[in-house]
Amino acid sequence: MPLILYYYPSFERSLKSLGPEQRKIVRQLLSAVQVYYASDCQIEEAQKIAPRFFYKQLRKPYYEAGIESTLRVIIEREQSRCVAVLAGNHDDIKRFLANE
Repeated sequence: MPLILYYYPSFERSLKSLGPEQRKIVRQLLSAVQVYYASDCQIEEAQKIAPRFFYKQLRKPYYEAGIESTLRVIIEREQSRCVAVLAGNHDDIKRFLANE
């Protein structure tokens, strides 16, 4: 299933609080998400780009993607339309979900 990835302004703001190395990891993470969907949701294909990549549903419509469990991205998904909502650590994700 082809993926159409959009970015909320909240995602862009969350990137500003990250350092250059962390932003590089987020770019790698988003690339892995695109490969994950392009390969018909084969986690092994995404892990070729990011060996410790994971992707899981939190609660509809939110999903969490991460690498090495240090940085994560919240994605709001409706069929093939995905919107990156927030980039951050575990605590940032918990705060976001608590406020939703």
